[in-house]
Amino acid sequence: MLKIEAIEIVGLDTMPKRRRKMATGAYVYSEKGGWAGRSVLCGIRAGGLVGWGEVRPINPFTGETAAAMFSNLRDFFAPILIGRNAFDIESILVDLDRRLPANPATKSTIDMALHDLVGRALKVPAYVLLGGAFRTDIPLEWSISLDDEKTMIAEALDVVERYGVKTVCIKVGPLDRGDLDIRIARGIQKELGESISLGADANTTFDVNSAVRFANSVNETGRLAYFEQPVPAEQLDNMRRIRDRVTVPIMADESVYSPQDAHRIVQAGAADVLALKFYKCGGLRRAREIAVIANAAGLRANCAGTANGSYIEAIAASHLCASIPNHAFAAEFIMGMPSVNQDDIVADRPIDLNKSEGTCNVSTNPGLGFELDMEAVRRNALAHMMIDEKGTRSV
Repeated sequence: MLKIEAIEIVGLDTMPKRRRKMATGAYVYSEKGGWAGRSVLCGIRAGGLVGWGEVRPINPFTGETAAAMFSNLRDFFAPILIGRNAFDIESILVDLDRRLPANPATKSTIDMALHDLVGRALKVPAYVLLGGAFRTDIPLEWSISLDDEKTMIAEALDVVERYGVKTVCIKVGPLDRGDLDIRIARGIQKELGESISLGADANTTFDVNSAVRFANSVNETGRLAYFEQPVPAEQLDNMRRIRDRVTVPIMADESVYSPQDAHRIVQAGAADVLALKFYKCGGLRRAREIAVIANAAGLRANCAGTANGSYIEAIAASHLCASIPNHAFAAEFIMGMPSVNQDDIVADRPIDLNKSEGTCNVSTNPGLGFELDMEAVRRNALAHMMIDEKGTRSV
């Protein structure tokens, strides 16, 4: 038994370098000292070891904020973790769902911390707990923020040259940008040439006709790799209609938050690929389950989420991606790489970008494979609490 002795919670006043925008609006960040756009770190202590998880909740995907995550961990989840066997990951996750439904970003920090802790205890990488490594080098893609034509084309050229990525994805939408989106996509294809794949993400803002027009116009030469979430999440019938009228693989993102959602998408024939974001589904374990459902249905899965400014998220995503045999395209977590955006709270570099190939490695260290700089954690803490059998106290 690996008895959980304490839970450590830290709200971090750290910011990504890039402020990004998509069709539904710009991501929200408060000024220094505020909680909007910040990440939350969760540590689980047992047997002289600590496992760590971190998530920066991305609005509006989960409906959670960093402040809400901190209070969820402190008031609802930490008390029922104390005394539990850390090896019982599935049992713990079920009890978290019973105590406070939804709140997947909060649960992701616990799931990540448990995989890190148990991996350290067993002296195996976290991907072993997810089924083992299917790959050790992971191709990465860059997601281009919504902007004007000149800026988006320039960003595409810059990241391909600077980071060696072989896939870029452009944000498109809303509907009033229809002609502009087509022009930008074609312009990027022309500038980058045939060796670079292009994806597109509408973040729910198209209708059936506009989605079909965009996909077929940009894919005239067969070079649009995928089209992500063209219509609102609940419109699985419309996703199917689009899929039937285009030759581009359709990827579901906002439509798939859970294994149950994955089952519904399979039944509806609404997508070719399911996007995996552990902060949407509640952690690495649930994301792996979604990939299994996709695989059983002959679909593929993609490890999505940029990990913008969060190295721990990128490391966790690399373990998830390594374990998925039916992975499609390139993974999206490049913005968490140290060579792209240095994260001061991690003391070492267990994974990083191979700029000549546009890939990253997977750590073979125990657990998630990183070491925290606790001085940097304390320096960047908005709030820092410890919960154990004696109660709750500030650190």
